[in-house]
Amino acid sequence: MHHIRCLASLLAVFLLTSTICEASGNVSKPSTINLKIEASAADLGNLLNKSVKKDLFKGQGGFGTSVEILRAGPIAVTAANDFVYLSIPVQLTFGYGMFTTGPLKTDLRFKAKITVMPNWRLKTELYYTGLSDGLSDSLRLGVVTVNPKSLVEDVTLPVQRLLAPIIDIKLNDTVRLRDKIAPLWHDAFTPILVDKKFSAWLELSPEKIVMSPLSATNNRLRVSIGLVTAAEIIIGPKPASLPARPLPQIQQLANFDNQFHIQLTANIFFSDLVTALNPILLNQTFGDDKKITIRSFNLKSKEGKLVIELSSTGDFDGELTLITKPIYNPQSNSFTFDNVEFDTRHAGFLVGVGGWLFNGTIRNVIKEKLNATIVDQLASVRLKASAALARIQLAEHAELSGTVTSLSLGEAVVDADRLSLQVAAQGESGISLK
Repeated sequence: MHHIRCLASLLAVFLLTSTICEASGNVSKPSTINLKIEASAADLGNLLNKSVKKDLFKGQGGFGTSVEILRAGPIAVTAANDFVYLSIPVQLTFGYGMFTTGPLKTDLRFKAKITVMPNWRLKTELYYTGLSDGLSDSLRLGVVTVNPKSLVEDVTLPVQRLLAPIIDIKLNDTVRLRDKIAPLWHDAFTPILVDKKFSAWLELSPEKIVMSPLSATNNRLRVSIGLVTAAEIIIGPKPASLPARPLPQIQQLANFDNQFHIQLTANIFFSDLVTALNPILLNQTFGDDKKITIRSFNLKSKEGKLVIELSSTGDFDGELTLITKPIYNPQSNSFTFDNVEFDTRHAGFLVGVGGWLFNGTIRNVIKEKLNATIVDQLASVRLKASAALARIQLAEHAELSGTVTSLSLGEAVVDADRLSLQVAAQGESGISLK
């Protein structure tokens, strides 16, 4: 559960801000949680040196000769260009009839292409690439002259058949794909509490597992595995766990998007807007020739609009009502309160004798502060989330890192006590096991 719980902490960031308090229940896109698994060529070399026996081949070669190949030193393993390269120091002995050569030294060289099968097993395709320098082009064995390089090449196939399954076994023992993915997949079906204060739960609905081809570069073997899942934040009692499905087979992809997309509702409560507007409205005086002072105000919703009720004294002593509605601009990915208008339906004589109010600065002040409040709240969400996701140590060899790259906005709804904004947080999240 450690992997999933730490993934949950990144989503909890959104809940811990003052503006985000409940889920939309509508996830627009699936998320891909990226799990990176690495192994070094040196580690593989250590395993092979413990596993590959000394006797590599003993039997008949070409032209009636006998060939014996013994491992004569540690196997060197490197990784580059998506291949694993093996250089095996060997001692060669050739025989013909009663004649036998002394031990000859060289290196057998192979390269291995490693692929991941749908059943999570790694498979090795081993290719002989040649010998190191040091062997002569001809060798006298009694009455015959042979080419030692050709004799070795004639028997490399049984050596490959010996080495390939050993590499398969040791690679699978080192990487252990199924062992690392199965717990992550199984635990993902159980909701995780991400914030106790709000009783906020992360509910994942795993769909499939995708994987990019195994890469071998800079003496490291790397594979990226993506857990594709829908994700929701749910407020309230713990949701029921989903029935855990068996671990599926891997779907191989050339590459995959390791983005997460969490859609939820960002709530800006009227009480927060009142707090933001208090310093610029309450007991403040507006006007030039004629002046009014705001003594109290409150916010409410009506017919899908935000209603601002003001109580003023001065050249106008009474109640004023302003109406506005947040407008989403898809080009700028922002909300603005462009139209802040007085409600003139019940203004009565004010329309005739108090027209100076309608052109005053009070509307612009309210509009600018409402706009700035939303911008500040959303910017705070992104900054706090990015800071929290920079690096999270899960265990000695496990680390979660992530970034929030953007916040995409959708429709806004004026509810009874809040503005509800649809927010889709986008970024990258990955677990690295080293």
